[in-house]
Amino acid sequence: MSESSIYRKPVAFAALATVVVLAGTIATMAYPMLRPELHPKVEGLKPLSPLELAGRDVYQREGCVNCHTQTVRPLKSEVVRYKGNRAPEPSGQYSLAGEFAYDHPFLWGSKRTGPDLAFEGWIKPSKDWHYAHFEDPQKVVPRSNMPKYAFLRRNALEAAKVQASMRGLRTLGVPYTDADLAAVPAVVEGKTELDALVAYTVSLGKAVNRAAAGGGEVDLEAPNPFATDVAAIAKGKALFDANACSACHGDEAQGQEGVAPNLIDDRFLGASPDLPDAAYFAMIKGGSDAKKALGRPGVPDGGMAAFGGDLSDDDIWAIVAWLRNQKAHEAAEGHPGGH
Repeated sequence: MSESSIYRKPVAFAALATVVVLAGTIATMAYPMLRPELHPKVEGLKPLSPLELAGRDVYQREGCVNCHTQTVRPLKSEVVRYKGNRAPEPSGQYSLAGEFAYDHPFLWGSKRTGPDLAFEGWIKPSKDWHYAHFEDPQKVVPRSNMPKYAFLRRNALEAAKVQASMRGLRTLGVPYTDADLAAVPAVVEGKTELDALVAYTVSLGKAVNRAAAGGGEVDLEAPNPFATDVAAIAKGKALFDANACSACHGDEAQGQEGVAPNLIDDRFLGASPDLPDAAYFAMIKGGSDAKKALGRPGVPDGGMAAFGGDLSDDDIWAIVAWLRNQKAHEAAEGHPGGH
């Protein structure tokens, strides 16, 4: 081999090798990552509102990602566990890459000391529930080991910080406009970090329609086929517990003040008179969407998830049968309304 061989010139050889490796890396890794098809966005994706974005910043600052994930993998066990099967389409049963196009950084997490929150906006849409839970988790979920965040109510939001976050995200491609930035002071005026965190939490998963089947017209004359069926009543109680209805409505459906209404008193959605069994069926199946059909708006910021995608009609009627049986039992014991 001649004296001028590249192998006898270590500096030149190292430089050439570096160029070759870099060229290969760019061609096989960097360039493909820049292709649009590797950065999908779900149809109609919108950036977080100023209040929701402020809540996301609080979520990061308080280390919520250390205990909660925000992604449901396309595995049957995860889809069932985290209720993604309420989605009308199979692709909505698990997290989609296009949902996170405007997330910088991603908050997928890797540890589930607490539950996954990817679909929290569908599973627990009630702002009242989240306010109560953040302020005193053990009051709402007795065995919870989550710390209290009531102190966030004392921390007022600063418009300048929210605007700074929006400007930073805009440089990364999030489509915030000058009008969005100008509106921030009015949006966050009088709001606290707790308001922001609640707003962010109930926004999770809303980029994709994951609502269960339900809603529409309600036939209040429809009879409950299991009204006096002892086995169905027992099944209804088991379903009430299995679907964590007690987390909002209490162990015996007696309700929780400021969280969710009593289901065994003489009122419906906080107003008299009570409505027939079919109204309860409609609410369980269609969630808060049934309020309009029933003519009972309920609490403005309240919300109930739809269970029509999780439970059969017979299962829902069984829960209603148990609620009615519980109401009759409490009245017979001299405790109308479960008190």
